[in-house]
Amino acid sequence: MNQFRNELKEEDEASLALLVTRTGVFSDEEIAIARDLVRETRLGMPGADYLFLIADGIAQIDGYTCYGRIPATDNRFELYWIAVDPGSHRHGLGRALLEASEQDVRRRGGTHLFAETSTRDDYAPARRFYKANGYSFYAEVPDFHADGDGLAIFGKRL
Repeated sequence: MNQFRNELKEEDEASLALLVTRTGVFSDEEIAIARDLVRETRLGMPGADYLFLIADGIAQIDGYTCYGRIPATDNRFELYWIAVDPGSHRHGLGRALLEASEQDVRRRGGTHLFAETSTRDDYAPARRFYKANGYSFYAEVPDFHADGDGLAIFGKRL
C-alpha cells in the first residue's frame, strides 16, 4: 500500500508545476493554474478548498492528485488534477493515487467523484484510465477548450 502525504510544503509549488510540465500534455496556462492551486491552498487563501495527495519519489514528486468538494452540490467531489511523472507510468501509481483519493472522498462523506479531461488524441490514455478504473463516460462538450478540443466528463458513484 502506498503512503501519500496531504500536507503541502513550500517547495511543492515549483515541484508540482515541474511534474505537470513533464507530462507533456498541459499548456503553460494549465501549468500556471496547477501552481496557483498549490500556493492558494498552502497559504489558506479564501476559496482554496482543495485537497492534495502527493507521492514523493526519491529525487522528486512522482505523482499527485488535487480534488475537492463541488460547491452547491450534495456530497459531490471533483478530481481537478491527477498527474504521474512519465518515468513512473505503468507501475500502478496513478491507480493507487486515484483509489486513495476516492477513499478520502468517501471518508469526507462524498458519494460521487467527477473528472473532466480533453477529447484531444493525446488525452486518450487519460480517458482509458478513467474507464479502466470504473468511471462512466457522462458527456462530451465539443470545442469546449478550443476548436477541436472538447471536454469529456467522467464520473463514479463511490
